[in-house]
Amino acid sequence: MQKSLGVLGGMGPLASANFMRQLVESTKVNGDQDHLRVYLDSNAKIPARPAAIFSDGESPVPYMCDSIKKLESIGAEIIVMPCITAHAFYDKIVGSASVPFLYMPQIVIKACSDNFARKTAGVLSTEVTAKLGLLTKPMDELNLPYITPKQSEQDEIMRLIMEVKVNGDMTEIAKDFSKVLDAMSTRGADYFVLGCTELPVIMNYCEGNRYVFIDTTLELAKAAILECGSEIIG
Repeated sequence: MQKSLGVLGGMGPLASANFMRQLVESTKVNGDQDHLRVYLDSNAKIPARPAAIFSDGESPVPYMCDSIKKLESIGAEIIVMPCITAHAFYDKIVGSASVPFLYMPQIVIKACSDNFARKTAGVLSTEVTAKLGLLTKPMDELNLPYITPKQSEQDEIMRLIMEVKVNGDMTEIAKDFSKVLDAMSTRGADYFVLGCTELPVIMNYCEGNRYVFIDTTLELAKAAILECGSEIIG
């Protein structure tokens, strides 16, 4: 019996839409009726996560908890949140859920360990994710090798993430993103962890890409499919 999925989205809206696409494209089906039943609350009004952490901005926690309750009230039996930065608040919101709530960073780290245990990751993420070590701390615990961006590269990543959020020119964004990848590859990155769900969106526009990635949105989608009782393609 399939379980229904609730998606706590809107952080940002395009990243949530990309998750929905990955979910559909990764599910093994024979027709429409085999797909999961999915409830998406794409609430773009959730306050900015970095401001809440770094500058005493409004907390997103009440908004996230409200989304969880809404999703459960309409039938969600599994909850996911396709935004890694938002998982900085996971411990404060998971208690609001009476159904399983998948922890995205754990899913991403498992993919790194399963596929590239002896390779060096280039970990790309938001400033919040980087400073809190949402991905790098568990990588340290598992002795998974990685490198992180220089500050100038981190600043560029943040600029590009914000460009995605304001519907910037994706072709130009992808070109600039590729420059960061090139630089980190030169410094020893064997593969890249797209540790912000806007980054897989950018990768959709990268032409002639020659790098290997952990697509965090895809990994969450696959985990959700399996948790809900369906099969993944491949």
